Amino acid sequence: MKPIVMVSVMALGLLAMELFGSPSAMAVSLNFDLFAPTPGTISSAGGGAPVVGTNIQVDRVVGDSTPLNAGIEGICLSCTLNFTTGGLTSSGGGTWNFGSNGTISIIGGAQLPGAPNIALGSTLLNGIFDGATVQRLGFSSFMVSFGTFSDTKHPDLLAYYGLGSGSPFQGAFSLLFSSPIPAPNGAFTSTTIFNGNVANTLVPLPAAALLFGSGLIGLLAAKGRRLFA
Repeated sequence: MKPIVMVSVMALGLLAMELFGSPSAMAVSLNFDLFAPTPGTISSAGGGAPVVGTNIQVDRVVGDSTPLNAGIEGICLSCTLNFTTGGLTSSGGGTWNFGSNGTISIIGGAQLPGAPNIALGSTLLNGIFDGATVQRLGFSSFMVSFGTFSDTKHPDLLAYYGLGSGSPFQGAFSLLFSSPIPAPNGAFTSTTIFNGNVANTLVPLPAAALLFGSGLIGLLAAKGRRLFA
C-alpha cells in the first residue's frame, strides 16, 4: 500500500507569497489543470542541461473572467504537456534556475460544453520560456517546478472564451512532484507527478509572476487533498 502524504494549501500559499508577494485580483486568464495522479516524466540530465517534461497528462481547461463562458470547464481529451526549458544557469539553497528559450506545448483535444469538440492532436498551447526554476519544498523529496513563458493558443479555444484569434499570452506553470533531491548540478528524474497548473493571462508582466502564486495554490484544489507517493 502506497503511503499517503498530506500537503496543505497554506504551505504552498506561504511559499508563493515568500517568492512573489501577495497576489492581487486576477485578470482574464485561461488555465489548464492537472489532477493527481498525473502520468508523465519530469527530468534533467544535470550540468547545463534543461528541465524536460514529457507526456504529462492535462485534465481540464477553464476560462477565468473571460468575455464568454467564464468559469465553464472544458475536458481535455488525450492532452499532454511537453516542455524543454533553457539550460541550468545557477543553483544553491534548494533552488535550481534555468534560462530562457526552450519550448512548451499542450497537444490534444478539448470537449467544450455547447460547442464542437477540438480535434485530438491539436496544438492547444504553444510557447517559449522566459525562465524556469525547480524549488525544494519543506518536505522530504517534494519539489515544485515552475516557469514563465509567452504563448499562443488554438483559435477555437480562444473563440469559445470570447478572445481574439492569435491573442498573445503570458503564462506560468507549476508542477508538484516527488524526486530524490537533485545534486548541485541539477540531475534528477521523476515519474511521480502530483497536481499541476498552467495559467495564462492577457495582462503583461509583472502580472504573469502572480500566476506563480495562483499556480502553486492551485496544485491542491482543496485543503487536505491527498497526494499519493
